[in-house]
Amino acid sequence: MTLGGASRRYAWVAYCAAHFGKSLLWAASDLLTLYVLVTLYRIDPVVAGTLFLFALGANAVADLGVGVWLDRHPRHGAMLATAALAVSAASFPATMLLAPHGGFAVLAAMLVFRIAYAGYDVPHNALMARLAPEPRQATWLSRGRTIGTGLAGAVVAYCAHEIATARTIGPVLWTLSATAFMIGMLLVPLLARLPLIPPPPAQSGDGRLALPWPFLIASVTGIVALGALAKAVLHVPVFAGTAPIDAATMLLMLTAGRTLSALVPLRIADARMGLRLLGIAYLVAALVAIAVALSIAAPALLTLGLAMGVTNLIGWALLPALARGAKGYGIYTMASKLALGGAGLALATGLGRAPSFAPGLFAWFAMLVALACLAAALMLWPRLTSVS
Repeated sequence: MTLGGASRRYAWVAYCAAHFGKSLLWAASDLLTLYVLVTLYRIDPVVAGTLFLFALGANAVADLGVGVWLDRHPRHGAMLATAALAVSAASFPATMLLAPHGGFAVLAAMLVFRIAYAGYDVPHNALMARLAPEPRQATWLSRGRTIGTGLAGAVVAYCAHEIATARTIGPVLWTLSATAFMIGMLLVPLLARLPLIPPPPAQSGDGRLALPWPFLIASVTGIVALGALAKAVLHVPVFAGTAPIDAATMLLMLTAGRTLSALVPLRIADARMGLRLLGIAYLVAALVAIAVALSIAAPALLTLGLAMGVTNLIGWALLPALARGAKGYGIYTMASKLALGGAGLALATGLGRAPSFAPGLFAWFAMLVALACLAAALMLWPRLTSVS
């Protein structure tokens, strides 16, 4: 079944709204979990970080498993998404509220939440292939995803402020979960009407991969590099004279830049053009990293957020043309989440055992990020990346 006219517009709005709903859970888990566990429940930061990364790894592996399963059972996407959203929304508050019962209780809740989240995340992402099969259409849908992610981040930031000031955790978390569930359910009618398409037999047995390796490796390299730099700016000591703005303003600039990337006038006619644009975006990101190395000011951070948003937007716009079935989307999200963990590891390596960068060390770290972005751009060179 295909959509046209008003039906397509409604489906796109519902899809982007559902993305906002699931992003509430993801952003809340990403931004609130470690803060609540360490600051409010006084769990050792190393223990909390280890639990978080372990659960994130389980989520990444679950993405691949869900993608493989959906390729075999494409018409069960609506049922899976409904059950997974219900479980993830119900278990999310427990990832923090069970802290008084010990680390194993928190880990169990995190695993339930993260694995269930994959059951909703992958079919939601894979539905892009039905709603926007061409890169030109997928670009617009990716813009909606970008805006939804930015709005979710703003809502979670407000919730973090409420938790920090009122020390009220439970009601905030349950409200977030309930809101995410109600909005996220907008996806289910779309999956019921537009079941996911498995890879055609001609593609399943021709030896081609679910995603082109150069695209996947370049994306992971860029995500690790830019993600590490975005985290690193928060660890530059103010007394060194290199961080003229506070951490809250830094986060605001980064989030604003990522959200504003939806307004960048990109036109992607086909996959080849999209790969070329992604390579150019990583070249620009390398220059941005150099600028951040020279000065951590609001304009530089806004531009860094913009670079992160544009590369992410182009990557998602390319997926309907490059991914082969839900497995391709599962591989991409798995790699992206492992890359987020890799960004944290890269930052930890750069910091060593210190809570902040030594004077002059941050500039070298940012220059390494620039080199990584340059490497990502070179991987997307037309002669290295073949698309059909």
